[in-house]
Amino acid sequence: MADQSSESSSSLKSVSRGASFFMAGKGLDNALRFLLNWVLVQGLGSVLFSVYTLGLVALTFAQVFTNLGTNQAIMKFIPKYDDDPVKRRRMLGLSYLTSVLAGIVIGAVLWVAAPFINGYVDPAYQDHFVDVLRVFALLLPIDTLISCFGSVFKSLEMPEYQVFVRNILTPLFRVVGISIALLLGFLLVGVVIATVIASVLVFCIAVYLILSKTDLRPQFTASRSEAVEFYDFSLPLTLNHTGQILASKVDLLMVGFLASAYITTKDAVGIYKIASVLAGVLLLPLSGFSQLFPPIASRLYNNDKMDDLEALYRRITRWTFTLGLFPAVGAAIYARELLVLFSDSFAQQGEAVLLLFIVAQLSNASVGPSGYVLLMTDHHYLTLANQWVLGVCNVVLNYLFIQQFGLVGAALASATVITFINVVRIVQVWYTVRLIPYSKRYIKPVLSGGVSALAMLGTKSVLAGHVAGIGSPKIVALLQGSVGGIVGLVAFAGVLYLLGIEQEDQDFFAENLPT
Repeated sequence: MADQSSESSSSLKSVSRGASFFMAGKGLDNALRFLLNWVLVQGLGSVLFSVYTLGLVALTFAQVFTNLGTNQAIMKFIPKYDDDPVKRRRMLGLSYLTSVLAGIVIGAVLWVAAPFINGYVDPAYQDHFVDVLRVFALLLPIDTLISCFGSVFKSLEMPEYQVFVRNILTPLFRVVGISIALLLGFLLVGVVIATVIASVLVFCIAVYLILSKTDLRPQFTASRSEAVEFYDFSLPLTLNHTGQILASKVDLLMVGFLASAYITTKDAVGIYKIASVLAGVLLLPLSGFSQLFPPIASRLYNNDKMDDLEALYRRITRWTFTLGLFPAVGAAIYARELLVLFSDSFAQQGEAVLLLFIVAQLSNASVGPSGYVLLMTDHHYLTLANQWVLGVCNVVLNYLFIQQFGLVGAALASATVITFINVVRIVQVWYTVRLIPYSKRYIKPVLSGGVSALAMLGTKSVLAGHVAGIGSPKIVALLQGSVGGIVGLVAFAGVLYLLGIEQEDQDFFAENLPT
């Protein structure tokens, strides 16, 4: 029992270390991406920003077929063959080679197909979309390899380097490069080229870090059996990733393709993108704890330490829900104020979209790393089926709801699908491996969230009559949101403290936080 407790504590400490690095980096990442989107909206205008966003979404879809599941394969096989260095290197070689070749091929296809794709987007975007798509196609091999490097750092439990590359350098270089391009008078295509240059610089630094900070080198002489093992895991994940993209990203793409027919505003893609970025902040805790959870979960499962895996799963799920609840409540109450910071038109047409995204992302936070539990316990074909069923449902619901409700219909469809997939995952984790993450300990954060909501609503009501007219709408929104957020955070943390911090959490923090 002591050994189990020690193993569980060690795993949680490792995951928490990864989460702390990631959340610090991701916090900066979110701030930089918020600034980046703000700069793009102000510098390009809402319509050209929509074209830029649509190009990035198309790139995201293309990356599914350039990665071919190699990210997850790296996180599966590097820990699995910790005692077989040669096999590790061969699996890594397969990952790199697959990503480079697929990136070149898909990039070429995207370049050639750009005029054809352009014929299906909103006419307001067609003057620029071909050039945007072709320049972004140059990013595919580079960005896919950068993603592989991040997975290598995660699999070696070196999250600080993955965070540095993906969450600090990438957005920072993009903000700087795009700002310089706009200051020099370049518009959309110049901004896209600046994005590519920023990624090239990040790639060079990532290569240096891989070579200097790790001793893991690829070997391109894998045997037939090793290739079969690798692709038997990675290729189904390509289909899984495709389903995941359909479940989570197709809405934005469909907004771009159906906007002219069913959505009255020309900047619909921009509005939808900003709402998704703002709601995406709620995923910060879950994303943080998920950085090192997959390889550790794989190790615990392969060593038949299911009690330790369940303890880790339960604690992380409760933490991600608790940490995601307050920002969800705050974003819901101050949804209009957040959107005003970008544009008055965004606030007028995007508030309902943002509220629906908040519901969806809070459901993500409330189930913790359930998807990774399925994946790392050898149920990757089940996750494949999940993603494809739900991906198809998302396409169908988006098509139907956009026709009926316009822009809000896309958000409603995606929120429904995301919430449903999370319920399904919880049931499947229980059915397949008999793990469940919930307990009565969730009552405390729920009560704290309720009190926090009342505090922010009261603050908003009191301030409404005092700050109106003291400045521009952006200044008023910033003032209301800042004051209300501080009051709400104090209320949330205070109630949580008064209700009592769980003893297991107190013990963990006492052992692992510096004194």
